[in-house]
Amino acid sequence: MTERASPPVTIRELDAAGYEAAIPDLAALLVDAVDSGAGVNFLAGVTADETAPWWTERIDQVRNGVISAFVAIDDERIVGSTLLIRSRNPNSPHRAEIGKVLVHSSARRRGIATALMAAAEDRARADGRWMLMLDTVTGSAADAFYRSQGWVELGVMPNHALATDGTPTPTTFFWKDLR
Repeated sequence: MTERASPPVTIRELDAAGYEAAIPDLAALLVDAVDSGAGVNFLAGVTADETAPWWTERIDQVRNGVISAFVAIDDERIVGSTLLIRSRNPNSPHRAEIGKVLVHSSARRRGIATALMAAAEDRARADGRWMLMLDTVTGSAADAFYRSQGWVELGVMPNHALATDGTPTPTTFFWKDLR
C-alpha cells in the first residue's frame, strides 16, 4: 500500500487585523463543521452570515490579548482553527480554555488538529497558563481526539447542548495540566 504524502500546512497565530480579515473564512469553516455534524454552538442549516457574528464578537478580545486565535493555512486557505481563551479572573492567572478546534472536512486526518493544539498549548505555556480546559460532545470524534492528546475527563453533563439536529446531547468536560 502506498502512502500519499500530504503537503504541510502552516499554523499561524493571528493578530487582531489578521483575525478580522479572516472572519469570512472562519465563518465558512464553522459552517462546514456544523454541516459535518460537529456540536459547535449552531444547528444544522446555519449559514456563514449567521456564524460570522460569533467570530466578530471576539475581535476586541483578540486585540487586548484575552484570546489568541490560531489558524491552519493550506494552499492560501484556512482549513483549521483553535482559540486560546485566557481567564481574566485574579484567582486564575494560570488558566485558559481551548475553543473552536475546527478542521475543514476536506482536510481531516492530516494531523492539523494536533498541530493547532500544539500551537495553542505552546502559547499557553509561554504565557504561564498551565491549566487548560475544554468541552466537547460526548462520544464524538473530538472526544476521542482529546483523549488521545492526553486530556483528562472531568465529567459528563447530560443534555448540556443541542446536537446539530436539535436533540439534547451530553457534553464531556476535559482538563490538561501542561506542567
